[in-house]
Amino acid sequence: MKYLSKLTYACLAALTVTITACSDDKDEPETSGKPSDQESVTKPNPSSVFTEGLPTQVGDYVIYKNDNGLVTKIVNDDEVTTFNYSPSTESRSATRPSDYDMTMNVEWGNDDVNFYIKLNAQGFIEYAYEEDEDDDDYTDIDEWWFKYNDNGQLIEMKRTEGDNEITTITYNADGDITKVKVCDDDYPSGKMECEIKYTDASYADVIYNKSGIMLYDASFRIDMDEMAPAYYAGLLGKATAHLPLSASEVSYQEYFNDYSFVWVLNDNEMPVKFICTYKSYYPWNDEPYEGVDDPVNFKW
Repeated sequence: MKYLSKLTYACLAALTVTITACSDDKDEPETSGKPSDQESVTKPNPSSVFTEGLPTQVGDYVIYKNDNGLVTKIVNDDEVTTFNYSPSTESRSATRPSDYDMTMNVEWGNDDVNFYIKLNAQGFIEYAYEEDEDDDDYTDIDEWWFKYNDNGQLIEMKRTEGDNEITTITYNADGDITKVKVCDDDYPSGKMECEIKYTDASYADVIYNKSGIMLYDASFRIDMDEMAPAYYAGLLGKATAHLPLSASEVSYQEYFNDYSFVWVLNDNEMPVKFICTYKSYYPWNDEPYEGVDDPVNFKW
């Protein structure tokens, strides 16, 4: 196996982060919450995202697919996500769209979360209407909007949860994420910004992302919540061209996080393990807090 490791941390105290205003683009869908009408779309195609084959396990996620190559279920210790690709005109509420292309259901703990999904022409999620039902029969409603570039990579995620949170993702010409910025109604100029690097003093050459793996939260600090398993069903766009080696994050509360990534590859240049170590800097502490996240293992 090939071990790709990081030996040093970049001192975030020396990092200069320029905070800019988030996009003023407020072109939400129609008042019904649906995107504008579109011609019929094809179903998702996970093989276009995972060109070397779909993983059977990513961390705690165990991935199941049918004979057509579509992911039907993703299971971890306390969460089960199922995918239904049959379009329907079922409507149980006045605000839910009357038609959608597919559904995704997430069961964990006492919660039963249903996503009613519209796809774009690439087969990726364009809009999702979320109903979160608890044991008291209370239903919490949230909405999601996604935008992609011409390469099929996610460039923007809007959600009503978190005070209308907007995540903006910037790519370079190589097809790699260089910056992630999050803002909301309370922090319109930005409440979090993260810069991502793909080389360092130990690895001057970028590492090709042959696998199509995209750890939105763990390596890019993009909070997907219950939507996270959808990437492994080929529903949230395509991965970066290369594997990230580090990330530097600054929050609106003026604390900083430095992340350093280790990728372990097999002989076929596919990842079998991801390890994240971090340093967290807080203004009330003289020394940073250091730690290592649980590793993410991959099976193919």
